[in-house]
Amino acid sequence: MVQPTVPSSLGGSREFGEPFLIRDQDFDSTVADVVLNCLEQYLKTKYDPVLEKRRSEKQQLDFVKRHKWVSVSRLPSGEIQVSAGARQGGGYHGIKEGDVLIDGTLAGKRLPNAISEAFRRAR
Repeated sequence: MVQPTVPSSLGGSREFGEPFLIRDQDFDSTVADVVLNCLEQYLKTKYDPVLEKRRSEKQQLDFVKRHKWVSVSRLPSGEIQVSAGARQGGGYHGIKEGDVLIDGTLAGKRLPNAISEAFRRAR
């Protein structure tokens, strides 16, 4: 699942819109295009609280128990950063060691492996 986010007027990023569901057998051929499209749209999409994903506290806790978290960001340098996350309380935090930086021009080829490896490290 790839969940698009947008910059929020409240600070940070917020989940926004419907997630893209990617079947296991389609992961390698699809995930890079989906993620790169989300990164492209990140600054172009205006935050609208009506479209923000909302979960009750129980729904959020259940979601965190069932899902690992990986973050993919485009840095000002143009590089793509892939980071594994760890569950903490009702949310996630980044794992400091092991971020992967990918040259933006090579992202289409290297993202599937980098994301797969980040999910293996995620807790």
